[in-house]
Amino acid sequence: MGKGRKAVVQDLADEPELTQFGQEGEEFHNRLRVAIGEIEMSLILGRQTPMAAALLVTKTVQPGAAARYTTVGRLRAVGFEVRHSPTPGNPLHVSVYPPSDSEGFKEWDDAMASTFDQCFTCAGED
Repeated sequence: MGKGRKAVVQDLADEPELTQFGQEGEEFHNRLRVAIGEIEMSLILGRQTPMAAALLVTKTVQPGAAARYTTVGRLRAVGFEVRHSPTPGNPLHVSVYPPSDSEGFKEWDDAMASTFDQCFTCAGED
């Protein structure tokens, strides 16, 4: 992607695996941070190692890096909208939006956070 060109958001099939980056000893991010204007959760296309995920997200080596995994289909099956949305710094960026209805996106509340968490497995849990 050349300088100044915006990446195209793309639909994904249900099969691709997705990775969420986290830190050992901390809970994985499972809800939007509305206070800072988040409208999507960020995941990574493909099954990435914790260190690869850390490098994509933070651009630094993270000794306590952790990762958990899901598929596009698992998220879609419970209503989340999933799009491949590459960024200049992360060509593997995936956006996950809350389920929507005729009034727009639903509120990402505790129940939705729990549903989001249930879509994931950690390394070795497959």
